[in-house]
Amino acid sequence: MPYIKISLAQKLETGPRAELARALGEALDLIPGKNGSMLIADIEDGKNIYMGGIPQDDFVFIDARYFSRFEYHIKKAFVKALFDAVHRLLGTPYEKISLNLTECTSWGGFGDFKDEYYCD
Repeated sequence: MPYIKISLAQKLETGPRAELARALGEALDLIPGKNGSMLIADIEDGKNIYMGGIPQDDFVFIDARYFSRFEYHIKKAFVKALFDAVHRLLGTPYEKISLNLTECTSWGGFGDFKDEYYCD
Protein backbone atom coordinates (compact mmCIF):
# COMPACT_ATOMS: atom_id res chain seq x y z
CA MET A 1 0.00 0.00 0.00
CA PRO A 2 2.63 2.62 0.17
CA TYR A 3 1.31 5.39 -2.08
CA ILE A 4 3.19 8.48 -3.19
CA LYS A 5 1.59 11.07 -5.42
CA ILE A 6 3.79 13.79 -6.85
CA SER A 7 2.25 16.82 -8.50
CA LEU A 8 4.72 18.73 -10.68
CA ALA A 9 4.40 22.04 -12.43
CA GLN A 10 6.99 20.99 -15.01
CA LYS A 11 6.38 18.47 -17.78
CA LEU A 12 8.46 15.26 -17.77
CA GLU A 13 9.47 12.82 -20.46
CA THR A 14 9.01 9.07 -19.90
CA GLY A 15 12.66 8.42 -18.89
CA PRO A 16 12.85 10.99 -16.07
CA ARG A 17 9.37 9.94 -14.87
CA ALA A 18 10.49 6.30 -14.52
CA GLU A 19 13.74 7.38 -12.84
CA LEU A 20 11.75 9.45 -10.34
CA ALA A 21 9.44 6.49 -9.60
CA ARG A 22 12.50 4.31 -8.88
CA ALA A 23 13.97 6.97 -6.57
CA LEU A 24 10.69 7.14 -4.64
CA GLY A 25 10.92 3.38 -4.08
CA GLU A 26 14.50 3.73 -2.85
CA ALA A 27 13.36 6.36 -0.33
CA LEU A 28 10.60 4.02 0.84
CA ASP A 29 13.19 1.30 1.47
CA LEU A 30 14.45 3.45 4.39
CA ILE A 31 11.30 2.58 6.36
CA PRO A 32 11.55 -0.78 8.17
CA GLY A 33 9.25 -3.37 6.61
CA LYS A 34 8.49 -1.24 3.54
CA ASN A 35 9.64 -2.23 0.10
CA GLY A 36 9.91 0.00 -2.95
CA SER A 37 8.68 -2.82 -5.17
CA MET A 38 5.23 -2.46 -3.54
CA LEU A 39 5.06 1.31 -4.04
CA ILE A 40 2.13 2.80 -5.91
CA ALA A 41 3.64 5.93 -7.49
CA ASP A 42 1.31 8.48 -9.06
CA ILE A 43 3.31 11.13 -10.93
CA GLU A 44 1.27 14.00 -12.32
CA ASP A 45 3.27 16.46 -14.38
CA GLY A 46 2.33 19.65 -16.17
CA LYS A 47 0.02 20.71 -13.33
CA ASN A 48 -1.21 24.26 -12.79
CA ILE A 49 0.19 24.88 -9.31
CA TYR A 50 -0.35 28.16 -7.50
CA MET A 51 1.17 29.31 -4.23
CA GLY A 52 -0.34 32.39 -2.66
CA GLY A 53 -2.30 32.93 -5.86
CA ILE A 54 0.89 33.09 -7.93
CA PRO A 55 1.48 30.47 -10.64
CA GLN A 56 4.56 28.34 -10.01
CA ASP A 57 6.60 27.00 -12.93
CA ASP A 58 8.95 24.85 -10.83
CA PHE A 59 7.02 23.55 -7.83
CA VAL A 60 6.50 20.02 -6.51
CA PHE A 61 3.96 18.74 -3.99
CA ILE A 62 4.38 15.24 -2.57
CA ASP A 63 1.57 13.30 -0.88
CA ALA A 64 3.10 10.23 0.80
CA ARG A 65 1.01 7.60 2.59
CA TYR A 66 1.84 4.27 4.15
CA PHE A 67 0.45 1.75 6.62
CA SER A 68 1.56 1.92 10.27
CA ARG A 69 3.46 4.44 12.37
CA PHE A 70 7.18 4.99 12.73
CA GLU A 71 9.57 6.92 14.94
CA TYR A 72 10.45 10.52 14.12
CA HIS A 73 14.01 9.82 12.90
CA ILE A 74 12.73 7.20 10.42
CA LYS A 75 10.12 9.59 9.03
CA LYS A 76 12.67 12.40 8.82
CA ALA A 77 15.14 10.22 6.86
CA PHE A 78 12.33 9.15 4.49
CA VAL A 79 11.18 12.73 3.87
CA LYS A 80 14.77 13.91 3.34
CA ALA A 81 15.31 11.11 0.79
CA LEU A 82 12.16 12.21 -1.08
CA PHE A 83 13.27 15.85 -1.13
CA ASP A 84 16.78 14.86 -2.22
CA ALA A 85 15.45 12.66 -5.05
CA VAL A 86 13.25 15.44 -6.45
CA HIS A 87 16.03 17.99 -6.15
CA ARG A 88 18.65 15.69 -7.72
CA LEU A 89 16.51 14.36 -10.59
CA LEU A 90 14.43 17.41 -11.46
CA GLY A 91 16.61 20.26 -10.25
CA THR A 92 13.75 21.67 -8.18
CA PRO A 93 15.03 23.92 -5.39
CA TYR A 94 14.26 22.61 -1.89
CA GLU A 95 12.22 25.71 -1.11
CA LYS A 96 9.90 24.77 -4.00
CA ILE A 97 9.15 21.25 -2.67
CA SER A 98 6.35 20.62 -0.15
CA LEU A 99 5.17 17.37 1.35
CA ASN A 100 2.27 15.89 3.27
CA LEU A 101 2.94 12.62 5.13
CA THR A 102 0.06 10.39 6.25
CA GLU A 103 0.49 7.32 8.43
CA CYS A 104 -2.56 5.10 7.95
CA THR A 105 -3.80 2.60 10.52
CA SER A 106 -6.00 0.73 8.06
CA TRP A 107 -5.89 -0.08 4.37
CA GLY A 108 -7.33 -2.43 1.78
CA GLY A 109 -5.65 -4.17 -1.10
CA PHE A 110 -5.37 -7.49 -2.94
CA GLY A 111 -8.97 -8.25 -1.95
CA ASP A 112 -8.32 -7.91 1.78
CA PHE A 113 -8.56 -5.35 4.57
CA LYS A 114 -5.90 -4.67 7.22
CA ASP A 115 -6.18 -2.68 10.43
CA GLU A 116 -3.33 -1.97 12.80
CA TYR A 117 -5.54 -2.31 15.90
CA TYR A 118 -8.14 -4.92 14.95
CA CYS A 119 -8.17 -8.28 13.22
CA ASP A 120 -10.58 -11.11 12.43
